Amino acid sequence: MRIGCNWSKALKFLLEKNAVNIDYIKSGAYGTFNEQFSTIRSMRPILLHGLGYFEHTGMKNIEMIDFDFANILIKKCNSPHYGLHLSIKNSDMYPGMTEENIYEHMSKQIQSFKKNLTVPLLLENIPDSPQEYVRFDHYPYIMPEQLSRLFIENDVSFLLDLTHAKVTAQYHGWNIHDYISELPLNRVVEIHVNGSGYDKDGFPADTHQAMENEDYKLLEWVLNYTNPDIVTLEYNGIATENDDIVIYSLEKQLNKIQNICNLTK
Repeated sequence: MRIGCNWSKALKFLLEKNAVNIDYIKSGAYGTFNEQFSTIRSMRPILLHGLGYFEHTGMKNIEMIDFDFANILIKKCNSPHYGLHLSIKNSDMYPGMTEENIYEHMSKQIQSFKKNLTVPLLLENIPDSPQEYVRFDHYPYIMPEQLSRLFIENDVSFLLDLTHAKVTAQYHGWNIHDYISELPLNRVVEIHVNGSGYDKDGFPADTHQAMENEDYKLLEWVLNYTNPDIVTLEYNGIATENDDIVIYSLEKQLNKIQNICNLTK
């Protein structure tokens, strides 16, 4: 089982010191990616997650994606697969759109990604919370039967984001283990982990903060039911943490994740 981590200044520092052992650096092709690509790629292969088009399964403007460029970039990164958010925005929808219409639209876009990419496609579950409605305009598409149908009938693999599942379960008052157990765990190829918190109104939110004991326990539990190729930490500090705290916390989390993964081989 391999380990991935978000690109950050703290990760660069730790890798240069050989203080952590990871196999992949996760990054999207936007922001300062082009300027930092040579540095990132010289350190590790890149798990490419995002092409800069805010791409997702429900997008209605898929024709804007330059798949030739995407495949060239995937090859340069040596990315083993490509992760796509399993979501549809309210702005993607038309009046009167039914659940079956959503399924058909998503399936069409998923098949376009599968056809045009040179690596396997992974779909990532998104969280369901008020923050997602406001910040990202997400329509709630999070029920296990909805997700399982998309995965099975479109024959794609699963990028299981544990924090997204945790936030969804907390917001709806569901048992997290029961919720995850109903997802298509036999299709999991990659797992995303990090800590979560609450928004300004007290609702569960994916804050990408440091993992806590309950997050490590959830990872340990789910590894009994899945066989991922990669476990990826999505953490690069929060606003109240200075550089020293971020570096210390990142090293601690990566070493803990490594130990958990080693024990489940």
